[in-house]
Amino acid sequence: MIKKIVLFICVMPIINKVHAQNGSKNPAADSLIQVSFSSLTSDKETMVALTFGQSNAGNRGQIPYGPHNDSVLNYYEGKLYRAKDPLLGATGPGGSVWTHLGDLLIDSGLYKKVILIPIAIGNTDIECWARGECFQKLKETLKRLDSQHIKLTLIFWHHGESDNLENTSKQKYKASLKIILQTLRNYHQQADFYVSIASYHNEAITKRLGVDPVIRQAQKEFISENKGVIFGPDTDQLIYAIRRYDGVHFSDFGMKAFANLWLKAIKMKRE
Repeated sequence: MIKKIVLFICVMPIINKVHAQNGSKNPAADSLIQVSFSSLTSDKETMVALTFGQSNAGNRGQIPYGPHNDSVLNYYEGKLYRAKDPLLGATGPGGSVWTHLGDLLIDSGLYKKVILIPIAIGNTDIECWARGECFQKLKETLKRLDSQHIKLTLIFWHHGESDNLENTSKQKYKASLKIILQTLRNYHQQADFYVSIASYHNEAITKRLGVDPVIRQAQKEFISENKGVIFGPDTDQLIYAIRRYDGVHFSDFGMKAFANLWLKAIKMKRE
């Protein structure tokens, strides 16, 4: 009887850790610092942001980053943690733009608290987010937020690289973004939806500088044609080797530039 009890105590934490890693491809939530859910307040000094798209919206930066502000938090499956890379909820083992952005927003005085809700999935096309497993993840997240009465203040989308390689048409990309936008609104999230201008991929060798003008035009038109949709950063201007450590994902130098572009976009809307 004693042996069985000891075995139970030793094995259960290991099972919980493996489950958390499989769920998000991140370190187990148990290894992070959990904070009180009362920290998730809805006021003008708190940003609650959903972040999604593909790998450059996830944890594929060259160097993981830990914010120096304790009030940059990571929401994951109904709980809050002190944010540090790799963020819980998004795929990838490295750094993210969002931890950098959190510090920039607080240091600049725009917000006193930043709550990040990352759900990006690497190597995904727009079809996945409009109809596939990515769409299911989006709906599950929105349903959980709705059940906890959590209102987003901003929504950040960075995506387009895979559809560059797939030669997705402008019409299909815009129609899929429309489904995503409508899904956000259906779950009572009325926050501004920031859409990045992003298409660069180093393997798109038939296109000038690896940039896809069709995807870029689709993103620009969608922003112009839909209420509550805002221009995010244009990361096709950050395509040179010093900013992309493997040709696609951001180096530490590139990540800082990326975060500053997000800061600029947010400031422009507030002015």
